[in-house]
Amino acid sequence: MKHIGIVGGLSPESTIEYYKLICEEYNKKIGEWNFPQVTIRSLNLQEIADLFMVDRWDDMADVIISAIDDLKNSGADFAAVATNTPHNAYERIKEYSSLEVLSIMDATAQEIQRDEFTKVGLLGTKPTMEYGFFQRSFEDYGIEAIVPGKKDRDYVSDVIWNELVHGIITDESKIGYERIIDDLVKRGAQGVILGCTEIPLLITDSPVRTYDTAIIHAKAVLDYAMK
Repeated sequence: MKHIGIVGGLSPESTIEYYKLICEEYNKKIGEWNFPQVTIRSLNLQEIADLFMVDRWDDMADVIISAIDDLKNSGADFAAVATNTPHNAYERIKEYSSLEVLSIMDATAQEIQRDEFTKVGLLGTKPTMEYGFFQRSFEDYGIEAIVPGKKDRDYVSDVIWNELVHGIITDESKIGYERIIDDLVKRGAQGVILGCTEIPLLITDSPVRTYDTAIIHAKAVLDYAMK
């Protein structure tokens, strides 16, 4: 069993979900009082957001790379960044990291492939929707990812930053997101990626196949740790 390293705090809500799911799934498999070895290096979301909001992706990546070094020094055998947006700098993180870093894009694409879907909608922060790192990664899997129009992208992102990262859930925002998901389906999306680890706090059920990247990534982390 490999020692799991998680770069967390981006936001605390998603980090909690990763840790809880990894521990619960492991215990289901092994039983008794068995839980995996996990080290979490929790970062300051404000520091990370201040960098990527002004497109200082290399600097943001360096903060995460330093956190991964801390994980290695704590005994972790590999790492995962428990959020979506910083994966825009995944190639730099992967190249300079002292540990192997499991990609949230690959884990999600593999799950979509199992459903034999080729076109999905993508929701997330503006960088996640607009910077193309999900789309580029998905090309290797033959999957197209489409995003909402500009006004709806602004709305999706505003709800994430002003509500979800603070644990605020409102019926109004839920209805707004459901309308946007319906529009993506009308444009041919066979499913929708909840590409921000806080969105599943709002979209808890849907008639459309949704992909919770936090759950998918966390399960991929556990599977890798147990190989």
